[in-house]
Amino acid sequence: MDSMDMRLDPALGMQTAPTTRISQRHIIAVKVLQTPSQELSGTLAHMRDTNPALDVEEYEACPYCGAGLKSAGQPCSVCGKAPVSTANQNTSLSDYGDSHTSAGGGYEDDADPMLRIAAGGVRGAGLLQTLMASLADDYARIAEYLVGNLDSHGYLPNTIVTDAVAALGCARADVERTLAALQRLDPPGIGAREARECLLLQLRSLREQGAAHPLAEALVRDHLPDLAFRRFREVAHAIGAPQKKVEAEWQFIRDQLHPYPTHGHDPDGSDIATPATPIRPDVVIRWQGTGFEADVVERQRYAVRVNPEYVWARKHVADLHCNEAERSHIRGSVDQAQSFITALHKRWETMQRVTDELIALQGDFLRYGESALHNLTRADVARSLDLHESTVSRATDGKYVLLPNGHTISFDAFFDASLPTKKALREIIAAEDPRHPLSDDHLAKLLADEGYPIARRTVAKYREEEQILPSRLRRSHRVVETTARNRALPSAAHAR
Repeated sequence: MDSMDMRLDPALGMQTAPTTRISQRHIIAVKVLQTPSQELSGTLAHMRDTNPALDVEEYEACPYCGAGLKSAGQPCSVCGKAPVSTANQNTSLSDYGDSHTSAGGGYEDDADPMLRIAAGGVRGAGLLQTLMASLADDYARIAEYLVGNLDSHGYLPNTIVTDAVAALGCARADVERTLAALQRLDPPGIGAREARECLLLQLRSLREQGAAHPLAEALVRDHLPDLAFRRFREVAHAIGAPQKKVEAEWQFIRDQLHPYPTHGHDPDGSDIATPATPIRPDVVIRWQGTGFEADVVERQRYAVRVNPEYVWARKHVADLHCNEAERSHIRGSVDQAQSFITALHKRWETMQRVTDELIALQGDFLRYGESALHNLTRADVARSLDLHESTVSRATDGKYVLLPNGHTISFDAFFDASLPTKKALREIIAAEDPRHPLSDDHLAKLLADEGYPIARRTVAKYREEEQILPSRLRRSHRVVETTARNRALPSAAHAR
């Protein structure tokens, strides 16, 4: 792409408009601020490759939080995790463009259980055994090859079928059959080769369970990039559906589907593992002896500057022995790089300010958990910081925070006044008699007794958001579990 085109990234829609330079820089700053981290990594790669005036240095990234590791082998200065392996296998600008990230170095607490599969460890045996249960023995080598190539997120390379055929000398149809069998295992989405396929596999699983979402499938299949940047009006027009319906379905996709299927899943298939970080955080909050402190991860990972030679050339452009087109190229490249760097630094500064304010306003939530969450809106934070509410929304929307307790949450959680009620709801249901599950009416009464007065329909809404079955299905589900467990007892006794 020619440097004078002034486009930062086609996906971001950063096109030159017939406006003043200040207005153009403001547009760029807004777009950069609201961009999710993964897309921003692609934008940085695109800018670096297309604008010679922009220098981007990327440090080896911490596989846990994504911050830069400026000293190989040392604990991460942001999240404090100590790497077991210093091999840099994380997504970087050099390999950006793949739809998934590859497995990073391991950690002492083994937070990513699927790393054991990628490393060829025996902990993947449960997954492999489950896969082989649906296949003939002739497919064993292919199954081992596929499971062995799963990365820490449960993804396979885009070229896995071709790679397997070349490596094993087997028929393509056999690899595709084995892959299809793998993609029907739990967790839904495992074995996907890119994010779209992962989401479609999860939607297929829901459809087969009787919870079809045909609009969501169409949106993921045909309009995922547009939805990622909230072009709801254009998508609604393209498919002939109301915009509100498109927005509601996109919210369902964000809330109910997961781009990284194996996080929090035990590859042995025996139980749910200790929850791993759902996605890499944008900000890390940690306790520093006297209080909480926040670090914007990207700020630690990238060093961005205007190339010094181009700075000099821009300053002396009138004196250079070159034609007007070359002078224009120098001016345009430097101006574009400076605009982008300014927007990037503004993004980091705004995210830092917003997080610092959230620490001040929601300190009890950080100390004591969901039950201590205060009612808070983005407008409240905006007033405290003398910012526009839309700026706070762009700084937090689609971004995540790693808390001191090791859990990664959406920024949305800081503004969700329903969290204490949802926590109480989960605790009541966990303690109920499994033979006589509580109805939503009864749950509403118990919640009111504990100081959370909500209507029955709100209980139903929260229960669905927490993916908790209604009372009649909770009882049926537990009956099935008990029956299966009882049937397994004679076999286990016989084995002993």
